[in-house]
Amino acid sequence: MATDAPLPSNAELAALLRKIGGYLALHGEEGYRVLAYERAADVLQDYPASAATLALQGELRSLPGIGAAMEAKVLEYLHTGLIHLLVDLEARYPAGLLELLQLPGLGTATVRRLWETLGVCDAAGLREACLAGSVESLKGMGRRTQERILEALARGPAAGTGRHLLGAVEPTALRLLERLAGCDSVVQATCAGSLRRRCSTVKDIDLVAGSSEPPAVLRRFATTADLSRVIQVGSTKLVAETQNGISVDLRVVSPEAYGNLLQHATGSAAHNVALRRHAQHRGLKLSENGVEAVGRARSLPFAEEEGVYRHLGLDLIPPELREDQGEIEAAAEGELPRLIEPGDLRGDLHVHTSWSDGREGIREMALAARSRGLEYICITDHSRSLAMARGLDPARLEQQREEIRDCNLELTDITILAGCEVDILADGALDLPDHTLAGLDFVIASIHSAFSQPLERIMSRLRAAAENPHVDAIAHPSGRLLVSCVISSLTVGQEDAIVGYGRDDPCPGCCR
Repeated sequence: MATDAPLPSNAELAALLRKIGGYLALHGEEGYRVLAYERAADVLQDYPASAATLALQGELRSLPGIGAAMEAKVLEYLHTGLIHLLVDLEARYPAGLLELLQLPGLGTATVRRLWETLGVCDAAGLREACLAGSVESLKGMGRRTQERILEALARGPAAGTGRHLLGAVEPTALRLLERLAGCDSVVQATCAGSLRRRCSTVKDIDLVAGSSEPPAVLRRFATTADLSRVIQVGSTKLVAETQNGISVDLRVVSPEAYGNLLQHATGSAAHNVALRRHAQHRGLKLSENGVEAVGRARSLPFAEEEGVYRHLGLDLIPPELREDQGEIEAAAEGELPRLIEPGDLRGDLHVHTSWSDGREGIREMALAARSRGLEYICITDHSRSLAMARGLDPARLEQQREEIRDCNLELTDITILAGCEVDILADGALDLPDHTLAGLDFVIASIHSAFSQPLERIMSRLRAAAENPHVDAIAHPSGRLLVSCVISSLTVGQEDAIVGYGRDDPCPGCCR
């Protein structure tokens, strides 16, 4: 790679590792090796600063899940512009096979079989094979499987909505906010948009700042290493992209109008439309620049957001409520509810650890919970049938309980409970015997497989689990997927198993 070329972003490096993982899965490599590439890609994707810079400094292995092999692949790409393993794999397998892996319901074994037996190497070829009846002729496939593949092709690859989990975006946003607040002449700065409203998913990072010198602030912020590229810089606005591929929108105004811009940029769009309508009824006109009386040219700015709402005859509405769901009427009547604050939380009864698919151990999770003021947590790792998550069988569950007992002896100012997220199997039985569940403090039951069953069967499984005397809670009963549309991202037939929603129903709100 040329020395003067810009370093690749974390998103670019993560995509390369995911591509290698996909090809290795097609090649029949052991699952742990494929998973290593996927986890390494996740780590690079989530890292807020430049992973490329970290690698060139010889510190990439300081990130969890990044060993010598992954570091070597990243350095090879940084120095040469390619990864020889990926080049070899791309020469062996058609690129279209990775596209097929993105189709709901198609696994690596099926994709490879279609390629080896029918010569199918992309979506167009698969469609032709299905229309010709070739797929149903394969042993173990059948007409219904062929129909489901055609349905999946019609919907297209299982793609996300361009949104990210709040918890994945927030560390990067807070890091950028720290950089922004440290710029000279910045008086106030905060996050806005869906992140400030604490939505489950976030499309981009909106930042707002108050300064008497907006152009200088924008120029300074544009140089932060947390940004992989700057797309646009104006007199009051900057558009950029982070190292992990998240869009950033920064607006800077004078401190006197900071409250107006913060209210506008926080949204939601529906809330702002309703708020402007409320202002019109009072003979006022609301914009991101201020509030003005109809017929007057002068706009009244507010340095604080509360001033905007007070001027409209409203109590300050918490960002979390700004969704046009009756909050404006409640604010006008002085009847806004008191929101639950972090300090109100006493414990967490659904905690995963490195015993299954978590990243940290029991002690680390307990210390993190204690630092947040919690009094107790319950360790609820997956049960044995969820093999991909290294689920626990009764023997490992007992070993975990011993570690929990040891941690409770050491950490006397927080209580660690022993539990499990037990799988509800396809026949409605639970994944662990009753005598094992009876010894736990808290049992969560959930469905992770056989989603293509009829709705009635899914409901009978949930009902049976709820009626088990050892089950205390049902997890994710609707099967909602936060980072992709619940309709478009399900495996073939799974959409019919989502309680209350069918294939032709509109998105139930996960894409909002």
